[in-house]
Amino acid sequence: MTSKTNKIISAVVAIAIILAIIVLVYVNLPKQTQTTDEDDTPAQKESPTIFKLIYDDEIQNFTLGQLERLEPYTAKGGYRTQKGSIRGVGNYTGVNITTLVNNLQPVPYRYSLQVTDAEGENTSYNFSTIIGDVNIYNTDNASDSNPIGKGNMTMVLAYQFEGAWLNESSDGKLKIVFLDENGSITDSVLWWKKVVSIRIITE
Repeated sequence: MTSKTNKIISAVVAIAIILAIIVLVYVNLPKQTQTTDEDDTPAQKESPTIFKLIYDDEIQNFTLGQLERLEPYTAKGGYRTQKGSIRGVGNYTGVNITTLVNNLQPVPYRYSLQVTDAEGENTSYNFSTIIGDVNIYNTDNASDSNPIGKGNMTMVLAYQFEGAWLNESSDGKLKIVFLDENGSITDSVLWWKKVVSIRIITE
């Protein structure tokens, strides 16, 4: 009788432990929220998520329309390739990275970013780069690999180039670019295409 009782108690304890583990895992899953707008039409509300902003255990999902309704930023930029040519010069429109970050509560003070593309590749940006303290290059001499100084650039998640949506086959729907009013040229390694998510990492 005692043996049977012990088996029952052991089974109850095992079930309780399993349930506790399930609850713990569920509670600690990242909380995903769909950014909504009262002005969204039914079609816009059903649009697919194209971008995720991740901070701690919070994930904010955005459609293209929702990104477009955030405060837009338009300026000019381009990049110098490692082979010594200047590409991508023109006017870009998108969302200032600081505007995206300010959408979070509480707003992080100092942070770095991990940006992931559609292929799962990622790159990281430190705080100095995020605020635009990056090298700029001679626009008239692409072969010169020496920076001509530091630029006060703006890091942008762009969705338009010269007033048109980005070319999805080459750039994806979203692209990290560095812009200013002068169209300064920055290093190609800073530009990142086919962006699908940005993770904010506090320093």
